[in-house]
Amino acid sequence: MGKFSFAFVLGFVLMISMQNIAVVVAQSCPAAERDALLAFKAGITEDPSGQLTTWVATTDCCTWSSIFCKNGHVIELDLRPDDAFDNSGIYLTGPLGSSLFTLLELEVLDLSEMQNLTGPISPTIGNLKNLVHLDFRTNKLTGSIPSSVGNLKKLNFLSLGGNPISGSIPSSIGTIGASLNYIYLGQSSLSGSLPDSLFQLSNLTSLFLEISDLSGSLSPLVGNLGPTLTVLDLSSNSFSGALPSTLGKLTKVFLLDLSFNKFTGQIPASIGNIGATLFNLELANNELTGPIPPLFAKQLTGLAVLGLENNKLTGPIPQGAPFSNFSVDSFRPGNPGLCGHPLPPCTGGNRKKLL
Repeated sequence: MGKFSFAFVLGFVLMISMQNIAVVVAQSCPAAERDALLAFKAGITEDPSGQLTTWVATTDCCTWSSIFCKNGHVIELDLRPDDAFDNSGIYLTGPLGSSLFTLLELEVLDLSEMQNLTGPISPTIGNLKNLVHLDFRTNKLTGSIPSSVGNLKKLNFLSLGGNPISGSIPSSIGTIGASLNYIYLGQSSLSGSLPDSLFQLSNLTSLFLEISDLSGSLSPLVGNLGPTLTVLDLSSNSFSGALPSTLGKLTKVFLLDLSFNKFTGQIPASIGNIGATLFNLELANNELTGPIPPLFAKQLTGLAVLGLENNKLTGPIPQGAPFSNFSVDSFRPGNPGLCGHPLPPCTGGNRKKLL
């Protein structure tokens, strides 16, 4: 009888202990956060990789795949596909919705390369005041970038490119401030000119705005990004006007791609001030005129990739390394007035055009 009583009591204690543990586990994922995740899952119509199979209402959402918690709250949702397990190219199909934007403790929200996430980005995204990393690239999201992104004062990484989002870049992006290092909004349907506030991001290291419908001039304020910027890609847009001399203040830039636009006027000699840091200079397919600044051969000694073709440049090509390493393809087609290696030698007429 004693043994039975002991066993019974021990079993009862274990049962109570397990219940207490279950209560603790349940409390590690608040019901509101669990329901927000399940609401997102409910809108998904295809999940060929089974990424959301562990998202079951009766379990702790902090144990679900792609979810990370801290102090009992969901702080990270990372659904980036892993090609090692699935190379189908399609991962989730369905609307983005707005339920995820109620996860107020989120620091990382990465739904990149899902391919088939649809719908607009809700203005309620501005509620995620703790967000550090936001990546929605390579989906089918539409509509405009909500101005409420300016509320994300802790944001370090902003990647919305590879979506047919439209409208202009909201000036509120510039109010995110010094935390923002990386912007990718390229391969989109964004249009209009660049807001001046964009050039107030004093710690920006990468700005990718390529293959979109952006237009207008490139503000001299671009030089404000000089202390930190390493990549500036504005290629394949409709920017026009003269290139600002303040590009020479981007002394840490190794990739400067302004190709496939409508820039006019001469190549600023100040670009030479970037010096050996500049590795790739792409100015092809514009309407640039005049000479290639002759000091580039002495200043841009780290240049390994050069694209100047399809402009209206004239005069001698600077001689000496690194220019002696570039092929005809860096200068032609176009630029019938250019001469010197690797093009035919300059004649008296060519030299006069340079003067």
